[in-house]
Amino acid sequence: MAASNKFMPATLALFACVGALAVLGLLVAVSSAPPGEAGDVLLRHSSFLAAAAAAFAVGLNLNPQHVRNYSVHASIALWLLLFLMLVTGLGHTANAATRWIQVGPVSLQPSLFLQVLWPVLLSSWIAKDPLRVQSVSPIFKMIGFFFVLMLPVLLQPDFGSVVILIAVSGCVMLFAGLPFRVLLVSVPLLLVAGALAVFSFDHVLSRIDSWSGGVPEQVMRAQDAFRYGGWFGAGPGNGVLKFGYIPESTTDFVLALIADEWGMIGVLMVWSLFMAFTFFGLRVARQSSHRYGILLMGATTVVISFQAAYNMAMVVGALPVKGLPLPFVSRGGSSLMALALLLGIAINSTRSRIRTQSAPFGIK
Repeated sequence: MAASNKFMPATLALFACVGALAVLGLLVAVSSAPPGEAGDVLLRHSSFLAAAAAAFAVGLNLNPQHVRNYSVHASIALWLLLFLMLVTGLGHTANAATRWIQVGPVSLQPSLFLQVLWPVLLSSWIAKDPLRVQSVSPIFKMIGFFFVLMLPVLLQPDFGSVVILIAVSGCVMLFAGLPFRVLLVSVPLLLVAGALAVFSFDHVLSRIDSWSGGVPEQVMRAQDAFRYGGWFGAGPGNGVLKFGYIPESTTDFVLALIADEWGMIGVLMVWSLFMAFTFFGLRVARQSSHRYGILLMGATTVVISFQAAYNMAMVVGALPVKGLPLPFVSRGGSSLMALALLLGIAINSTRSRIRTQSAPFGIK
């Protein structure tokens, strides 16, 4: 299996976008640190970035054929781990959700690594036989497998992560040539399933009620940050609404901190970097010489871009609040490592010649 040692210009531009977002996240984390804690915050965030860089390097050097071959095994192992977290004392519960494993001072969120495995599984399944997306029966089998895989995530509960992967799956199948007639059958069924899920999970319903009934308190405070920041912001370290005024300000609502200290110029810079990331990500996908690389790189671009778009829309009140970090900017080791690993695997898949293999998860 051969891979070029050189990166395409579009790939280098993609690296630049991710690097700029990561550096911005580090600067925001340090500038918003409480008095006397900047050094600790710098060390902690830098350790997250180092772990993400290591995960990216691993993904970039994994044999793409081995990734495809063992993705099912890894998915089963992760599925079992997620169930063990629910039924034993292994899982750590916070904010009424059992999503974390506590290892000393470090919290890991294993479910985020489904964002790595599912794009690999789906891209490999379609690449083996692109005609699968032309028929309803194989797609329904794939949807059934997807919901079995996502069952422990829904039980945590984490409805938002499942929604992201559903959106990614739809985009990937459209990339692969999903016909309109199949879309007409699939979308209503997914909408019904989504409505049932919303009414089955109280926390999801309460967030939608809060959003539809007025502006939630978190969003009101984020909007205050946009107003106080104006066009140019108060300057790094001079924000007036940090230190707890904005809930989850270093994770889900980090964009509000950027608006406070860097102003709309900073917000537009973040938006532009994600737009550039999307453009160059899809360009890298198009330059791949085989279906699997095209689909996986396209899926990876959609995973990251969709998450960024939802986060930014959520902060300004355009969508319901969901515990969703801003990729590469928010603090959080699990999210950074998972997305970096996925990006490394996807970029490597576009540079390597892939041998045709049997379909994953036994769907014929």
